[in-house]
Amino acid sequence: MRIASLWVPDFPLAALLRSFPELREHPLAVMVGPSSRDVVAASPEAQALGVIPGMTAAQARQVDGKVEVKVVPQEVLAAASAALVEVAGGFSPQVRQVQPGLVWLKVDGLEGHFGGERALALELWRRCFRVGLVARVGIGNSGQLATVAARSGDVVVVPGGGEAGFLAPLSVELAAPSPGCWRTLQLWGVRSFGTLAKLPREEVVARLGEEGLELHRLACGEGGDFVPDLPQEEFREGVWLEEAVPSLEGCLFVLHGVLSRLAERLRLRGEGFAQVRVELALEGGGKREYRLPLVAPTHEVPALLALARLMLQAAPPGEAVEGVVVEAKGGVVRSVQGSLFGPPQPHPGSLAAALVRLSAIVGPERVGQPQLTNSHRPSAWKLVPFALTWERGKEGRLPKEKPPALRLWQPPKPAQVTVVGGKPLAVRVNGNGGVVVAWAGPYRWQGEWWGENAFDRDDYDVATADGVVWRVFYHRREKRWYVDGVYD
Repeated sequence: MRIASLWVPDFPLAALLRSFPELREHPLAVMVGPSSRDVVAASPEAQALGVIPGMTAAQARQVDGKVEVKVVPQEVLAAASAALVEVAGGFSPQVRQVQPGLVWLKVDGLEGHFGGERALALELWRRCFRVGLVARVGIGNSGQLATVAARSGDVVVVPGGGEAGFLAPLSVELAAPSPGCWRTLQLWGVRSFGTLAKLPREEVVARLGEEGLELHRLACGEGGDFVPDLPQEEFREGVWLEEAVPSLEGCLFVLHGVLSRLAERLRLRGEGFAQVRVELALEGGGKREYRLPLVAPTHEVPALLALARLMLQAAPPGEAVEGVVVEAKGGVVRSVQGSLFGPPQPHPGSLAAALVRLSAIVGPERVGQPQLTNSHRPSAWKLVPFALTWERGKEGRLPKEKPPALRLWQPPKPAQVTVVGGKPLAVRVNGNGGVVVAWAGPYRWQGEWWGENAFDRDDYDVATADGVVWRVFYHRREKRWYVDGVYD
């Protein structure tokens, strides 16, 4: 069994910099949780000033006035942890999150797709970097060994059969033993895995218990069991601001960063945004929720921002924004093979982006494709979500003459029709039209008398002297004339 380990050093600091990249190269002392008082991680700039983990926030500030003490929000930690899990899930369905910032995945048989285990490890490192996390990658015969390998270098692969030799010179501290166990090993004079492997296992277990057994098995290069976690389908990113943002542009700037990180996570799964819910935490404790009505899955963050701008302008939050949380549901961006001899079709990704941008301009309820309804009502249709499909059909001969097509107007336009003896003589529509030179009809339509949408109308096709052919109808219930459309 071959296991890869993804380990992010100083994970709270890495999660903070992932959500706030502008803090890079700042002297940061990081704490986790609002009630925490101890520093759990410090940036290299802060360590150069003398800040070390374990200090209190007050001590870190006293070291140097330039030190910035930051508390990492739980939403930021959860999003970074989920991103690391999704990187692993993009390679293998068998993934286990050991702790925040440490993930194991089973990689048996994957090396053939990448040209070797080292190439696989390098690709894992690159994928982590793409989602904003600088991880270390190790591969070995167990999760514990792979983690020790990751902690010993940036990208380390332990070859099968050479586990004990690889571990022998390394410090047992790389396995992160409990403080009591590590203290006991130091009292024995045991600091390396090679020294530990030489001790009798029974004596180690008698004094150190289950933890001693695991450490001794690791030192001897023995593999271990691997139990994967159940897959998670939630995509959630959030950020909390130290100072509330009162302007729309500032809120959209924060939202852009959150959506970009989510987009990168979805791309690792080969998906785009299918549903998006934005929750704004407002100054004073209030909350506002917005659901972006997407007409098709898309990767385009600018299109989502345009839609969010439209919704925020239509319904402003009312208060300054202190936090932004986005929950997304992934969907496959459709890819359809067109006909070799048919007309060219747009790229599905570009089409989805165009649909989202159109919905931001005219409203999502006005974007889609027409579909005939199961009704006898003339020109009965409805608007449905746009879907790019192509089906092979029987190729028939093209007609010698192209039949006219009726261009419908929705809704129909009022018209002035002069009728004498049941014959239309003139048609006027918004100043257009004229004398009728030819006509056909009437075609009577009645139906749906049992509901509120009953119809009773007489349709005519009329040609006027200006060369236009109109479809007009007389609404018998309203006793008015309308134009349904024109023939092309």
